[in-house]
Amino acid sequence: MVASSTARTGAGGQTLVVDLAYPPDPGRAPFTRADLVVTGVDHSGTSYEVRLYLDNPGADIDTPRDPEAGYAGRYTVFGHGGCYGDEGHCEVPEAAGDPTDVRPVHQLTPLDTFVTVTDALRRVLDRDGRLSTVTMVPVSLTPRRSDRSPAPELLEFADLSLHTYLAATDLDVPTPG
Repeated sequence: MVASSTARTGAGGQTLVVDLAYPPDPGRAPFTRADLVVTGVDHSGTSYEVRLYLDNPGADIDTPRDPEAGYAGRYTVFGHGGCYGDEGHCEVPEAAGDPTDVRPVHQLTPLDTFVTVTDALRRVLDRDGRLSTVTMVPVSLTPRRSDRSPAPELLEFADLSLHTYLAATDLDVPTPG
């Protein structure tokens, strides 16, 4: 897991580059699925998308969304659109901590999301043997496509991590007998 505070700006200050090494130890780590997990995503502002590129720290809004450019996928944040309530209306309260409290969470509670990047990660590992960076390209989602632009001010999250999974059916388990 990598905290957002450790990310560096890239591509003219319009993207974030996260150093995320995989596999953490030398050698090939088998997996059947890989997800980039983003936690603590702020959705209080306007809607935006985040394009994800693996091992392409120079990616920006004009980088093609194809495998050769390291494109791994995207996630979309449907924004709340700002706060129009009374004072304190949009302040997210602390979690109650009571397991019997069944009230829904505040609408502006940061969300968690993920993007399945299995094929993109395999391409990087086949090419380089190791993943080094994830570039996050935030893009505003205005109604007219021609008005869409880089939106680094919208991208706020707590951390980014890579989760890999190995199905039991893919293990090299010797059969008895």
